[in-house]
Amino acid sequence: MAGSFIVFDGGPGSGKGTMIKKTFEYIFDKSKKYDNILVTDEPTNGPFGVKVRQLFKKQSSPADFADEIFQAFVDDRAWHIENIIKPALEKNFVVICDRYKYSSIAYQTVQGTDFNKVFNAHKDFLAPSLALILDVEPKEAVRRISSAEDKDKRKTSDNFRELEFVSNLQSYFHKMPSFLPRENIKLINANKSIEDVFAQIKPLVEKTLF
Repeated sequence: MAGSFIVFDGGPGSGKGTMIKKTFEYIFDKSKKYDNILVTDEPTNGPFGVKVRQLFKKQSSPADFADEIFQAFVDDRAWHIENIIKPALEKNFVVICDRYKYSSIAYQTVQGTDFNKVFNAHKDFLAPSLALILDVEPKEAVRRISSAEDKDKRKTSDNFRELEFVSNLQSYFHKMPSFLPRENIKLINANKSIEDVFAQIKPLVEKTLF
């Protein structure tokens, strides 16, 4: 395909939103090689993404509705690729995606779905040109979440904020390059300042796009 597909992933409190904004601005200012830039995220606003959000609202613990959430994410990702990502890439867009299959492999496994079941459902999905996994120490992630201005919204929006859960997530994200060795997956130390984190990302984006 003509375009380029960049994914930002990682646990809660990793700063994905900030890095996506900085990356968007950098690419926009850097080159006219690509026709446009599309920022998208998962779960989507499509029919299966809506189902994911509905199931999240029903949860009282991360283990609730695990199998239903797993299947809804698989269906949503397939919908996302076919209806949003591939059409944009065919039009020579840079597609920047907030969360992708790496989140499902980590979250759904820690949530209680069998790892092999989750992995096998996702391993053949479209591989990004570059996947950046923002890695934050679990205690720092929880501190960031707790001090965020929208902390009340965060606490009620999902049940994945406990230190043990975040620690288990990190262990799976760390293994992602070995799980998918043919994919261009890079772990980024996101414990540092915004500028220091982006300084790690910038050369990887340059190498991928330019």
